[in-house]
Amino acid sequence: MVIYLAKTSTAFPEIEMRRCEEYAGAHGWAISLTVLDDELGRSPDRRSRFLAAVDRIKSGEASAVLVPSKATISPLDGEFNEASHMVEKAGGFIQVAPRR
Repeated sequence: MVIYLAKTSTAFPEIEMRRCEEYAGAHGWAISLTVLDDELGRSPDRRSRFLAAVDRIKSGEASAVLVPSKATISPLDGEFNEASHMVEKAGGFIQVAPRR
């Protein structure tokens, strides 16, 4: 499991990370990498940290990308769907950790 977080301000997204960690733990998923991405001005397929998460799936080190919300990947449905397709093509899936 790769936890993928977006850095949208100078503050570390602590709450979002904890939510993802708790969700992964509740499902028995091991976390192989936590990514903090600050390249949000680019589409997901052009973000080096998102591509690193996809590479973890390709290599078999992870089976999914866990995000606190769909908007972490992209606020645009089309971009989110393209990113989901990339992850699925690599052999994994994107999972959104729901808010409590």
